[in-house]
Formats: sequence, C-alpha cells, structure tokens
Amino acid sequence: MNEYAVLSIHGAVILFGVVLLTPLGESASKILHSRYPSTTTKRGQLLAGMMFVCFGGFTVSAHTLWMHNKLSEGASVCSSDSILNCDGLIGNVAYNTDPFLGQPWGLIGMVAFTLLLWLVITVAKEPMSPQSLLFIKAGLGATVAGLPVIGLLVSYEIKEKLICPFCTTAHVANVIALFGFFLLFKLHESGEWAPDMKKSSRK
Repeated sequence: MNEYAVLSIHGAVILFGVVLLTPLGESASKILHSRYPSTTTKRGQLLAGMMFVCFGGFTVSAHTLWMHNKLSEGASVCSSDSILNCDGLIGNVAYNTDPFLGQPWGLIGMVAFTLLLWLVITVAKEPMSPQSLLFIKAGLGATVAGLPVIGLLVSYEIKEKLICPFCTTAHVANVIALFGFFLLFKLHESGEWAPDMKKSSRK
C-alpha cells in the first residue's frame, strides 16, 4: 500500500477527533450515542475526540518507528525527489534518535501518546473524581512539554530542507491534544463539567 494512503488513515482518525472537539462535534458524535451514551454531553464529546486524536498520534508514531527499523535494515520506505521525504530524516543517523536517551523518535512518540491516552481514558472513566482536574492539568503540561521537542525536530527539517509527513502528522496531533486538554480544563472550570448532576439537584 502506498505510504500516503496509510498516512491518510492515521490522518482520518485524528481528523475525526478534531471534529468532535469543535462545535461540529454535537452532530458528529451522534454515531457514537447508542454505544457510548456519555458522548451526548459536551464533556463526553471532548473526551471522545481526545481519544481519537491520541490514538491517531500513537499509530502514526508507531509507523515512524517501523520506518526507522526498516531504514536501519537498508530499505527505503518514503523516499522522494520532492521536499516530502521521510527517508532523508528518519534515515539520518544524526536526527533519528533523541539526544538524551538514544531512542528512536517514533518510540518516544508512542510512549507519549500512550500516556496522554491513559490520562484521557482515566478522566472519562471517573469524570467526577477529585483527581480528574489533576489528570487534565497533567495532560496539558505534557503536551506543552512536547512543544520544544517539536521545535527541535522541525529545526532538523529546516536544516535538511525536507519535510517528513508522518513526523509532521504526529507533531500536529500533539498540538491538537494540547488544544483539547485546554478545552477540557476550561469546561471543568466553567462548572458545566456535569450538567446532568445540576439537573438532578434541581429536582
């Protein structure tokens, strides 16, 4: 399968998550209502959107790790004569691992998005827990911490005058997750986190 066809699958998962994070989420989430009743609420829509975004970030990171391993075997996975070229960046020994742990960036991304997904699922499972705000803040902090890493990787692309589409998709997923955690934080602080409980208290 063409690598960009595979990339479109990762992108579609993330894009659906983005839609759930926007005002369009109220309509888009209807396909989830019967199986996941929590998505009938704004909180549920945001959390569902974050799950899709983080899962898409995980899968595209896993794909870059696969590319890293294939390139280390001497194969070519995403070469091109254009500016879009994964081989030139993931296959470059000076750039394909993080400078502190010496691990492939794809593996770092997988671990990061797994952590973010765990935080989101934990909040979704126990939204009324006193720790829910702490987990949201942790996700917010983790995604902010990812910005300097993204900046470093983008500097590599600028230096080599190449763009790795798979890497860029993972970067975008982190930025979207940052936005999503911010929306969750604002919703929690607004007092609209549990409108169903407000209704029951009025009765």
